[in-house]
Amino acid sequence: MAINSHATNRTVSAIAVIDLANELVEREYIDEICLAEMGSQFLALHDAWKDNKPIQEYRLPEELLIFLWRQADCHYSDSDIGLEIGSKVNFQSKGVLANWLSQSSTLAEAFSIFSKNISLLNPSEHWQRVEEGDQVKLGVRFTSPKYPSIAIDRSMAAILSWSRALSEEGVTPLATTLVRQAPKLQNKYISIFGDTILFGQAENSLCLSKEIFNQTIKEANPYLKELVARQATTLNTQLAKTNSSSVLELVNNLLIEDLAHFCQISTACKALHVSRSTLYRKLKMDGTSFTDLVKEARLLKLNKSELLQVNHEDLAEKLGFQDIGSYYRFRKQNS
Repeated sequence: MAINSHATNRTVSAIAVIDLANELVEREYIDEICLAEMGSQFLALHDAWKDNKPIQEYRLPEELLIFLWRQADCHYSDSDIGLEIGSKVNFQSKGVLANWLSQSSTLAEAFSIFSKNISLLNPSEHWQRVEEGDQVKLGVRFTSPKYPSIAIDRSMAAILSWSRALSEEGVTPLATTLVRQAPKLQNKYISIFGDTILFGQAENSLCLSKEIFNQTIKEANPYLKELVARQATTLNTQLAKTNSSSVLELVNNLLIEDLAHFCQISTACKALHVSRSTLYRKLKMDGTSFTDLVKEARLLKLNKSELLQVNHEDLAEKLGFQDIGSYYRFRKQNS
């Protein structure tokens, strides 16, 4: 079995890959032969990690991380491996981003830094914060469809575990929603997220009180935060040159972010700083069109929204239709 780690130029934190590989080896999900197949670049950094050498700024192909997650999911599709890994807080293996977060003054500031600089960890992972009265909702998604649900489990468990470790306070969600269907055993999910958890929902999210979100981080050091921030800024600049996304991916990201707003091609062109003709040409090279991408995004959101029984007027607005008649015609044509 060969891993095509050159299929994309996207990279992730080397520590993220190595930590996951070590966890899976420890649990006997994969073996040393599997590690050898991950390539010389991975093996060299893995050896450096074992020798306690600093590898915080090193990167590895994202395909290696996806490969590991899919190996775990393939053999144990209904396990809570993602939760178990996400619940661990290892201060000894912190990457650049985790070091930066550790020096934030509050959890709110830490999340702001985290969500804006997530590419330091994984450019395919996206977090969003929405304030709703006295509550804060944190939503997460992967732009790549290759990640299994256990990777989302890990990300959501990790953000809670790190919040608890940094603030040294109890952090319990008011509510948790997961896109994945309910597993046979839910005890681990309840122990991490509480009993107000719903499966088979339209989004992956954690709802926290603003009081908890504004808790202080006990060991924060403003001087160290400034030093790490400079280091991270330099690394971010380098990543911007190597993790460049195709126009196709950028358009899809906009449609996922706000379909109602970016379904208009003029709005998408403005956000991407390209002309309409350039956008048409580049999408054609990828074998698609803006119209087709909008249609796919609408069908995806339509299928997810039906799980929540959203009324037709609100759904038409969310899908970016100018009137309810256009919405009904779309549904009829694609039924």
